[in-house]
Amino acid sequence: MALAPRSILSGIADLSKEAVRRKVWISAGAYVAISIGVIEISQAVAAALLFPAWTTRLVTFLLILGFPLVVVLAWIFDIGDGGLHRTAPADAETGDTKKRKRSETPTRVPHRNVPKVPPARARRQPTDIEEETDAADDSAPDPERVRRAALGHVRHELRTPINAILGYSEMLLEDEPPGEAAEDLARIREGGRQLLGLVDSILDAGRIASDSGRDVESYAAQIEADLRTPITSVVGYCEMLIEGEREAGRTAMTADLERIRLAARSLLATSGDIVRVAGEAGAATRVTDSSALTSGVLAKLRPVGRQDTEGEGSLLVVDDNETNRELLTRQLARHGYMVATAKDGREALEQMERQAFDLVLLDVIMPNMDGVEALRRIKADERLRDTSVIMLSSIDEVDSAVRCLQLGAEEYLSKPVEGALLEARIRANLEVRHLRTRERLLSERLAADQALIDGLVTRGIPVSMAARARAGAETVVETWPAAAALYIVLDSVPFGAGAMDEYVAFLADAMEHFEDAATTVDGIGALVAGRTGLVAATLGDDDEPPSTTRLAELARTFFDGLAAHDPEAPSMFRGGLHAGPVIGSLFASPRPRFDLWGEAVDTARSVAELADPGAVFVTPPARSLLEETIALDNVGVREVGARGSMRLHRLGNRNAA
Repeated sequence: MALAPRSILSGIADLSKEAVRRKVWISAGAYVAISIGVIEISQAVAAALLFPAWTTRLVTFLLILGFPLVVVLAWIFDIGDGGLHRTAPADAETGDTKKRKRSETPTRVPHRNVPKVPPARARRQPTDIEEETDAADDSAPDPERVRRAALGHVRHELRTPINAILGYSEMLLEDEPPGEAAEDLARIREGGRQLLGLVDSILDAGRIASDSGRDVESYAAQIEADLRTPITSVVGYCEMLIEGEREAGRTAMTADLERIRLAARSLLATSGDIVRVAGEAGAATRVTDSSALTSGVLAKLRPVGRQDTEGEGSLLVVDDNETNRELLTRQLARHGYMVATAKDGREALEQMERQAFDLVLLDVIMPNMDGVEALRRIKADERLRDTSVIMLSSIDEVDSAVRCLQLGAEEYLSKPVEGALLEARIRANLEVRHLRTRERLLSERLAADQALIDGLVTRGIPVSMAARARAGAETVVETWPAAAALYIVLDSVPFGAGAMDEYVAFLADAMEHFEDAATTVDGIGALVAGRTGLVAATLGDDDEPPSTTRLAELARTFFDGLAAHDPEAPSMFRGGLHAGPVIGSLFASPRPRFDLWGEAVDTARSVAELADPGAVFVTPPARSLLEETIALDNVGVREVGARGSMRLHRLGNRNAA
């Protein structure tokens, strides 16, 4: 049954709409436009290279054959943000496609520790920040803020030995000890986790903020009472394991077990000697050495406004606590890092002066020089500022973290940091550092390559062709009907078969003399120094003919320079000078290459092959353009290849009358 005309028209309309949706018309139009351009270029190139006319028709035929393939591919595939993919059906645009687009919408995930700051603010120069904070550094921080920070420091002081208990017990378990020892070590690790949970519960940041009237002494009493039983358990298991090691004659675990026992005992002493800070508003603040350190650091980490902001390597661990330093060193060394340590900021800077580090783990609260001051000096030093810095601090507040990031730190992590998390942060920062280094090297290489390309493009290439190459053209061909060409060929070289190095050095010197000579003569429009010959050209136009006089001066300067370097060198070259059409071609890909050819260049080469050693022969067209001051000697009529017979003249030297 025949289809109704209306059905046919409806089908054509639907097909046209589907083609528009799939962007078929755009692809087809682009292909047609590109094909027209290719055909025009092929015609010009074929005419310039004297190719037969059927080559252009072949290109046109191939482009016509490719049109249906382009339409089919445009109908099936589409290019989007995700690359090349199949075009979705029309009925799926409102269903699965939209669902997929919604699922691709990024979701904001909060940072686990502190919010990030914009790179522009995180990378501000330390000198600007120092000017901004000079006035604030001299003012005393809020007493309540000191109290909260001091309690956070207390939490850190208690967590430090607990972290040692957990860290050493986990490393011992990783070494797969005997069965009973493994069970006791697991109990020690569980006791450490229980201690950590008790400390976090008693000194919870939210609980401290709500108990603003409670002083530190009451916290100390509660900590000392609650921690005694689990600490005693940990010490007991350590002593049992140490005794078992001695009876079995083993020493592999003894040192680490002693460290665990020492950490457990120091935990009791620390819980009974907590920093005391008055919590009553308006009362005089009583500080010990530890709270004085906290107060001094907080004066530098002044509050900032809220902002809606979004192994392999050498490391330096800076911490005043020997247990922390030793534990971090052991943990990081297990991941393959080379680790050095320093007990304060001053010692860290001294080590960084002597040795380069990829990353620094910098504690905030330290005597002599705290982490904030050390960070400022690192980022202010031109030699050190590229070193990545991760701040480790017991001051668990956003303002301090943001301020350290503004000073140039890459990360701000609250102590104690889980080993896996810290190692992941270190690895990520080292990867970023590696990418930055690679980017810098690539930028330097790109700048060097660009300078080389600019030198190749601008030296001896016509200005109009160089401008088109800089604009992005990969192939540039230009023709000058009125031009003149000087062609110099190498006649003979008195080197043996084994003297290749001398031959190459001789050619390099000759090319250098030719280029140097060209720079001393104004108006040389194009220059090519290749393996088969040296070519120079002057380009004329409708208003001014080409200058063969300049090419004659170039030839004289070249031969005089060779003679000054080696009296025998000029006799190894012959030259020819002719006027006629010249074609220049510049191919930018895959590597830059510039060539001169055409009737003037070919004839000049044929004449050069007829010339006497060390001489330049001139054709009649070139002679007619020479100035009268140029001396010439008649050498008679010669057969010049396809050009037939010509009366040639020899170019005289500068002293000729």
